[in-house]
Amino acid sequence: MSAKLDLIWKSPGPVSSRFMAATAPVQILNGPIGSGKTTTALMKAIRLASMQATSTRDTSPGPGGRRLPVRKFKLCVVRDTYRQLWKTTMQSWFRRVPQTVGDFTGAENAPATHRITFAPGDGTLVEFHADFVAIGDQAVEDVLRGYEPTAFYLNELDLLAREVMIYAAGRTGRYPGMDEGGPSWHGLLADCNAPILQSWLYEEIFTAPLAEIEAKGVALFRQPSGLDQHAENLPNLPPGYYANQVRLNPDWYVRRMIKNIPGFDRSGKPIYPEFVDALHVPGCELEFTPGLALGIGLDAGLNPAAVFGQRMPNGQRRILDELVGEQGTGPRRFGEDLAKRLHERFPAARKITGYADPSAAYGADKAAGEQSWIEIVAATAGITIVPAPTNALIPRLEAVRRPLTRLIDGEPGLLLSPRCKLVRQGFASGYRFRKLQIATADRYTDEPDKNAFSHPHDALQYWCSADGEDSEVRERKGRQTMLAQQARHVHEWDPFNPEAAR
Repeated sequence: MSAKLDLIWKSPGPVSSRFMAATAPVQILNGPIGSGKTTTALMKAIRLASMQATSTRDTSPGPGGRRLPVRKFKLCVVRDTYRQLWKTTMQSWFRRVPQTVGDFTGAENAPATHRITFAPGDGTLVEFHADFVAIGDQAVEDVLRGYEPTAFYLNELDLLAREVMIYAAGRTGRYPGMDEGGPSWHGLLADCNAPILQSWLYEEIFTAPLAEIEAKGVALFRQPSGLDQHAENLPNLPPGYYANQVRLNPDWYVRRMIKNIPGFDRSGKPIYPEFVDALHVPGCELEFTPGLALGIGLDAGLNPAAVFGQRMPNGQRRILDELVGEQGTGPRRFGEDLAKRLHERFPAARKITGYADPSAAYGADKAAGEQSWIEIVAATAGITIVPAPTNALIPRLEAVRRPLTRLIDGEPGLLLSPRCKLVRQGFASGYRFRKLQIATADRYTDEPDKNAFSHPHDALQYWCSADGEDSEVRERKGRQTMLAQQARHVHEWDPFNPEAAR
């Protein structure tokens, strides 16, 4: 049905205006929270629909029964979960296009469809069809397979997997069909907050050379920080909105969500809250110091990992490099990768010792001539590898936490080279206690979440626990045990039989 809609809208700022005028096949609007990204992207879709070529086959009834040329546009809006789709995206849509206008079908926390017809004022009608879906825990291909739209709008792109963009790009331009002229523009619209470091969006779009992303047909528009004097959408926000956000939130949140600077994901509970990226990660890569021993922490299994470090004469630990094997990497292949890394990065190292998960020393059938994981990797890499003192979790965590919390000669007791990307993101957020889905309280798992970051962090713990830190922990516990025994010994002293307590 034809409806009169109030589509008068003012762009939030200059960056949003450039996004509105773009013609690239893929257009991404990036900015802080509250900067009007979602509404801008939805209004861009309506603008594109109003600019489409009219159908060469169909017309639509207009005022007075006249048949008017019709512009057809189908948009598929994609979000990460249905909860977020209905909580945020749908609400932004309804503020511009009320649910009571046109033909709306759908239920909360499920897919929805909205069909509207409006007159852009040029003697034509626009038939606008919008589908709203979420990926959830389904396979991306299963969700997007049936859609043949003019364009996709990927809302909060930083929360979507790379596969969403891949499948969506392959399904645009299917509407209207070529038998009525086809679409005059088709492609992808997207918005996002500052992405997580080392995410696909950060690596492929935000840090790629401009010429490279332009060659792919991608146009990236980045709004300024919410604290900048040129921040966008301020007239539509409460006074002091961003200043209040800064007061209420931690630095890592302010960096990504307010200042619009790529940072780290902090979902779950970080295992090392003592880690401060600006303190523990220097601005340049750490180099090997000749004459000092090179220690290697090793985690075995189907996701083997290694970290390379040195303990300086003053006790400071320096993590120089990391090596993470692909899923299913066996000990012989990992040993070869380890030997190659040592040759390339540490040719001057003379004293090299590896410290591995103690369980990797067992499991081989010696009678049958089998070798353990440690033996195979050591022989292949040509280095000495010994079992770490323990694989108990608490002593291992303590062995890393101690240097994190120390200051030595004005520097932190642990420095992490910026080339160690997985260890770095693991410290900040990836290596974490997973949050349990309990509505009544924030509760977390007792064991670290097993993921891509846990394996190099296990390796780091084995190095720290074997190379001094664990011995200090054990010595402290030994002293505590001795004091407890002495206290009990005094308490049990018999004044009538002094010799019995000696």
